[in-house]
Amino acid sequence: MQKPPCFVCKEAERVNRHTLSLAPCGTYGFGLVLAYLRTSPSAIVERLHEHGFQRALDIGPGVVVEVARENLYPSEEPLTLTIWGETLTPSLVEVVVAHMRRMLVLDVDGAVVETHLMIRDPALGSYVQRHRGFRPILLGSPWEALLWAVVGQLIGVEQARGIKQRLVDRGGRAVMMGGEFHVPSFPLPPDPSWVITHGIDVLRAAGLSQTKSRAIYAAADAIQHGTLDLSPTLSPADAAAALAQLETIPGIGPWTTAIVALRGFGHLEVLPDGDAGLQSFAGRHAIPARRLTHAELRAWGERWAPYGGWATYFWWLQLQAEALARRAMAALDEGRSHA
Repeated sequence: MQKPPCFVCKEAERVNRHTLSLAPCGTYGFGLVLAYLRTSPSAIVERLHEHGFQRALDIGPGVVVEVARENLYPSEEPLTLTIWGETLTPSLVEVVVAHMRRMLVLDVDGAVVETHLMIRDPALGSYVQRHRGFRPILLGSPWEALLWAVVGQLIGVEQARGIKQRLVDRGGRAVMMGGEFHVPSFPLPPDPSWVITHGIDVLRAAGLSQTKSRAIYAAADAIQHGTLDLSPTLSPADAAAALAQLETIPGIGPWTTAIVALRGFGHLEVLPDGDAGLQSFAGRHAIPARRLTHAELRAWGERWAPYGGWATYFWWLQLQAEALARRAMAALDEGRSHA
């Protein structure tokens, strides 16, 4: 198997390091954000520890970031951001800081959103109250969001996670750091150039269907030829145009572009009303309880506006927490049966 290419910073003395504080706007529940990452089927390249996480970012020649805070409970205390890279110029540090503030949704007062959601929807409000201080956390880029969304279409989360991991293992690049890191390789998802170079058959070999493989290849080809821009800093109008362009690709529909808008661009007003898990989970609170249709979830989501995407993250956090509890109980029951 061909080894993924690397950005190499082998000698510890050559690895530039910059540490600074990221102050959230209002109360930030970092422990809840970490809990979301630990249970998210899309947290593939993140490396978590008790008080934070590390991951590579496809910015400049490749950088690694760590976000940490000793206090995991909701508070206004700043987070500590550490950036490693071969050449950390002031302008690159500025770009990374802006990227991480956007990714961690630090510039919106979460308490305002929570109050709005609790007043407008008592059913969702019970979860908001339980998870006060939680904030959405975006994926590393809109391309990463697109890749994982296409993989996850119409299959179970564990199956999707396996395919994502294979894609990273086989085609992801690695940002290599030395010295202070116990495991110095930090993976990134396959980028558009890798997809174009290796073709549809390699995507199929990782477990993707023909339709999904062709969709990913078509999007990568458009990016490579400069006809599609998925830069995370696009204006809302330009991002909307890019998402509309994506929907013209066979195999990419409204659910996929909604996920890219929400988890890639950070458009927290976007409600992915085609999300099957959200339809089923929110439908518990319908009368009578049932899985909601697109139209029913869209109508229900009107009460969350303009924070439909933020509300979705609260539903997802609770859904993931319950799935984790079920797996823990199943493992406990299995252990008892073999005792």
